[in-house]
Amino acid sequence: MSKDQEVKKVYASLKSIYQTVHKMIGNKEVDLGDEFKKINYTYYRMFGTHLESFGLLVEQNYYSSAILLLRTMLELHVKSYYFEFIEKKAGSKVVDFLDGKKDFPNFFKMTQALETVENAAGDKFSGAFSQFGKSELASYEKFSLFSHGRGELLRLFFDNNKITYSSDNILEILLNAKALFESLTLLFLGVQGRRDELGYFIELIKNESYFRPSSNPC
Repeated sequence: MSKDQEVKKVYASLKSIYQTVHKMIGNKEVDLGDEFKKINYTYYRMFGTHLESFGLLVEQNYYSSAILLLRTMLELHVKSYYFEFIEKKAGSKVVDFLDGKKDFPNFFKMTQALETVENAAGDKFSGAFSQFGKSELASYEKFSLFSHGRGELLRLFFDNNKITYSSDNILEILLNAKALFESLTLLFLGVQGRRDELGYFIELIKNESYFRPSSNPC
């Protein structure tokens, strides 16, 4: 399979999984009386809206803009987990963040905090969040280059007289978006207590050729 064919396959898979989840969740009620379930639902909806826009940008070959949006999606992903596993256990109030009485730590401190989480069985995230840091994939920094970098990408585009992306670049962008959506869906279904749907989704992505398993102590 060529890289271009692989790109098409991954994108088709991402769209298919998103549509499946959209139908699965449907208009079922969410417990809006629990502030942590409500913020989880709010972030999940925001992520889904961004994912739809991301898809439109990819289809039109606006990859720089798609990557900027992916950076925001990554932040939503991390904040969703941070609320559930750090602030909820600390007894924090969601409204304090909404009203500006309390601020989130910076992105890297949130990922470091999440890596310390351990469930009753002793399971941890085991690199699921540290991979975004500077010492590993540095996803956040790479995505940030498109919004406020120091000229690395600008110089590359300047020297080449055009803005281009290889099939490998595009494939990595799509795989990142797909992995974030799958992980956030697992969290959403777990937080909302939708066990049957959670089990179905786990089997769905296990049988999907581009699923990237990660440790998740939900």
